Amino acid sequence: MEEDDEYTENTWTYISLCAEPTLYEGLRFAKDLIIANLILRFIIQTVSLPHNVRHSLCLVIGSFLLYYSIGPAFFWTVGLASGSYIFIILLSFITKRWRGLVIAISVISFLLSCEVYIVNPKMWQQIRGIQMVAAMKIISVAIELDRSLFKHMLNPVEFGGYIMCPANCILGPWISFHTYNNYLDVKFLTRRWFKIILINLFLAMFFLVLSNCIVPWYIDDDLTKWLVAYRDAQAFRMSHYFVSSMSIVSMVSAGFGLTNDCHLELQVTKPLFIELPRSLVQVVIYWNIPMHQWLKNYVFKTCQAYGQFTAVFVTYAVSSLLHGLNFQFSAVLLSIGTFSYVEYNFRYKVASALEVCCLANPCTKQCDHKNKKNSLLAVFTNTLFSFITIIHLAYLGVMFEASFSMQESGYSYFHTMSKWENLNYFSHGLVFFMYVIYLMM
Repeated sequence: MEEDDEYTENTWTYISLCAEPTLYEGLRFAKDLIIANLILRFIIQTVSLPHNVRHSLCLVIGSFLLYYSIGPAFFWTVGLASGSYIFIILLSFITKRWRGLVIAISVISFLLSCEVYIVNPKMWQQIRGIQMVAAMKIISVAIELDRSLFKHMLNPVEFGGYIMCPANCILGPWISFHTYNNYLDVKFLTRRWFKIILINLFLAMFFLVLSNCIVPWYIDDDLTKWLVAYRDAQAFRMSHYFVSSMSIVSMVSAGFGLTNDCHLELQVTKPLFIELPRSLVQVVIYWNIPMHQWLKNYVFKTCQAYGQFTAVFVTYAVSSLLHGLNFQFSAVLLSIGTFSYVEYNFRYKVASALEVCCLANPCTKQCDHKNKKNSLLAVFTNTLFSFITIIHLAYLGVMFEASFSMQESGYSYFHTMSKWENLNYFSHGLVFFMYVIYLMM
């Protein structure tokens, strides 16, 4: 009993010693985002401003927030936005059809050039996410211009306000220009607004403590390598949920993501659907819902005419390139693309052969399968696929655990392959086996 009491006391001591500085740093980071966006919302709420002045306000406050957060590296985002706007204007005199493609290639090439030749690795790791969000906004504007979704070209203030908007210039999520513009017209001031901010701030801090303090503790290094891999991958997922929750805090503080009656309509991720997944396909969708929508609308649909596999491959290729020339990210994203493609088609064949409701996505309308979702066979089959997905998540997420110095310089080819080699390339082998069975069915 004394040993149990001592173990419990040591455990709580460790968690408290870890949680206190973790929460302090998390709340200090949240403070800057909340203050900047509350200033934006209170001005919009209380003062009737012309259209361009509201965009100017977003541009100014967002620029100050960025500079305060990342210092001189802020000018790389300014350069990307300014250069892209000028290039779009020049392209508009030449063509009305290929601006999206040309801008996408140019922006991604610029990001890759900065990462490889220009910006030092430590600074690039600091601004990678910021540059990626800005790139997604720029590309979406260019493609929507090609699709004639704008009556006229955005003026510099509209474009700058959209790119530098303090609500999502640091953590995201991506939203279209039309959505951004509509949120500037939303007016409210209720207790519910503050309640939504506090709830999501609590969730963000909860996930941060889980990632830094709880998850690394509850599975010991001496246990089986698969449990250790699951622990490391789960700690990474918790850090992603923290960023996602903080992005909602940032957006809601500015009044974005809310309806006129102050109801939250913005979703960034769904942790429950990832921790207890039905399929890897659903994990991809719910990992980052706005980015999934961006890839689906601007990449997948554009490439769909060239075949399903080509569209999936190009979508994940673009996603990996936006994340940078990092073998680890590229290997994981392209593996997820391949795994989800094989899983989707394999489950379709299984569902047809056994007449069981076990598709990668649940039946949304009337289910035509003989064995409905609540049947014993359907529950067993879906549970089996869920377990396989959890294994894939551990396998794919294991290499994101690394030292701080390695995170600063990026993950090497040997680091990634050593992690998978330690797990005997299990998931890749399993997916290859499933693909062979799929071809034989």
